[in-house]
Amino acid sequence: MPPRAAKEARPDPVPVGPRVESVLEIAYRARRPVLLEGPTGIGKSEIVRQVANKLSVATIVVDLSLLEPPDLVGLPITSEGRTRYALPAFLPQSGAGILMLEELNRAERYIQQPALQLLSARTLHEYTLPPDWVVFAAVNPATGDYHVTPLDPALRARFLDLSVRADRASWLAWAVEHQVHPAVLTLARAHERILDDVPPRTWTYVSELLHALTPDERDDGLLMRDLLAGYLPPSWIESLLALGQSAAPDLAIDLHALLAKYSPEAQQQLKSFRSDQLDEVTHRLAAILRGPEAGVLAARKALSLAAVESLLADLPGDQREKLQEALGGNATAISLLDVTADDCLRAYSGSRAMQRVAQWKNDPLKHHRIALLVTALRAHLQQPHHLAEIKRSNPMRVSLGHFLAQVGERWGIPLVETMQKVGVTPIRPG
Repeated sequence: MPPRAAKEARPDPVPVGPRVESVLEIAYRARRPVLLEGPTGIGKSEIVRQVANKLSVATIVVDLSLLEPPDLVGLPITSEGRTRYALPAFLPQSGAGILMLEELNRAERYIQQPALQLLSARTLHEYTLPPDWVVFAAVNPATGDYHVTPLDPALRARFLDLSVRADRASWLAWAVEHQVHPAVLTLARAHERILDDVPPRTWTYVSELLHALTPDERDDGLLMRDLLAGYLPPSWIESLLALGQSAAPDLAIDLHALLAKYSPEAQQQLKSFRSDQLDEVTHRLAAILRGPEAGVLAARKALSLAAVESLLADLPGDQREKLQEALGGNATAISLLDVTADDCLRAYSGSRAMQRVAQWKNDPLKHHRIALLVTALRAHLQQPHHLAEIKRSNPMRVSLGHFLAQVGERWGIPLVETMQKVGVTPIRPG
């Protein structure tokens, strides 16, 4: 067996979102303690609450950096010559849930030690954590940016150690649900690196300030700069101010609800909108459908093609096409389709996949599905392990030829451009 490297590189941090939720759900079911390691303000505690809500269990969040020893260990009580401890009221006695300990490696040693005992052994003096509870903890990276008390490596090895990072797509999905100000949403959708130097929690604070502004205050540039300087660096302040009217209050309609389930009530509300309001709804929906947020919504079953298509039927042609173009080019949303790229590469002629594409082609409200399938094929072709197989497989290249012949130039040109780029030549039928 080859010797191990002295120090193996750690895996890349997992984006805070559906992938982290899945890991935490399994850890809860296995009753395994988890260390969530990541910068402050990226949503570690919030995602634990989301997982608990999804599992229909309780959540208790405790900030260890604020505690003194009696707050966790309890006050000693002498009875019949023996010392017992009056444990804090927040420790659960029954039921099911997640006990989240924040700032574990920023707490003092005298708090850290009993907390680690609770995490690893599920006990604290005479107290035992109920069987349907599990303890998770949040820690900050041991870098120069944080004053931390390092955890012992041997002790740390007892936990499921999960390094996490902020994720723009997941935060956007959360931000819409929690009424984050539209100006912040617009900025986040336009800038991929918005969370690199300003964490999500800070943008939430900025949103609260923007919601509190009067129209006159919003028009006062000096006041706005003074106000926002408490949270943001100058470059982000200027980007936010440059949005102008995007800082206006949001429309009174739940955009995510429109994409999840287009209800009769939402339909009536949409039909009551003026043309300028409808333009704004379309503009904001397109931003969601075009960006990585759509992939998060799809993973959470909060984006439905049926809902989108019912909505499209009530929109004018130009607005419908704008939304279809946005969704059709979004590689993060390909999981919405019931036809995969692989289905188009294996015996495509006469297949169920070919029949489905024919149905979509005949229904203008489903043309985005063809564009989305083309997007899936383009992504598939650019993966080296798939590309090598396709290049040496005549049947696959024949299937590609049949697919191109069926969809025509309108949808086929982007796929042809990708095939030329990667060196794949389709075999045309006939």
